[in-house]
This record gives sequence, C-alpha cells and structure tokens, in this order.
Amino acid sequence: MNLNKRFVLPKFLIYFATMKGFFILAFILLFYKDLCAQIQVITDPRIEQRVASKNNKQMPGYRVQLCFDSDKTTIDQTRAQFVGEFPKIDTYVRFEAPNFNLMVGDFRTQKEAEELVALIRGRYPLTIVHKEQINLPRID
Repeated sequence: MNLNKRFVLPKFLIYFATMKGFFILAFILLFYKDLCAQIQVITDPRIEQRVASKNNKQMPGYRVQLCFDSDKTTIDQTRAQFVGEFPKIDTYVRFEAPNFNLMVGDFRTQKEAEELVALIRGRYPLTIVHKEQINLPRID
C-alpha cells in the first residue's frame, strides 16, 4: 500500500506537467497575433533637445573672410590659391545674395585667426575676422 502512494504522486505530476504544457501551447497558438507587443517610450522633449545639442559638431569660433565677389570663378581662383599655400586649413564658400563669400579656417580663438591674417596680409583683397559657428577643428 505504501508503495502505490509513492508511484501515484510522480504520475500525477507528469500528467499535470503535460496538460499544463498542452494548455500553454494551445494558448500561444490561439492568441499568437495578439501577443505581439509594442513599447511606447514617452520622454520629455527637453531630453531630445539636449541629446541633439551634444551631437552637434559645431562650436562658437572664428573664420577669416578672404574675399567676396558676385563672380564665382574669382572666388574659386582665390580658393585654389589659398589651398595651394595652406592645404590643412579648411575653406568655405557661402552665398549671400548677390555675392559669394570665401571664408577660411576653424579657429577657436580670435588670436589664432589674427595670426593667419598676419601671415596672409597683402596677398588677398580682404581679410576680416568673423565670429560664427565653426566645425570642430582638425587634430592633424
């Protein structure tokens, strides 16, 4: 009699486990399309603004304006001449109606920009230091 009770309990557990597995499988098969969940994250818009400002690759700084003209070929010639002399300094052409402006450099301080102006004084028609948003300066 004692031996029968010992064997009844494991059979009951096996039966229960298989039935539970069957019901879980049936539940999954019947309601599979409803089980696909979506997560919606609601955040403060100030967080997104902060992240965008951290990813910005610009900073306040200075650029030197070398010339401006309504003829783009003049600007391109001046740009080619400058790049030949200073290949590591970036150049930017900006159109402000009706003229094209040739700006050079990404200087963090006004002193750095003034040092370039002292080097090129007299070789270019116009050398003016402008404060504006610059790209992060090169490391090389």
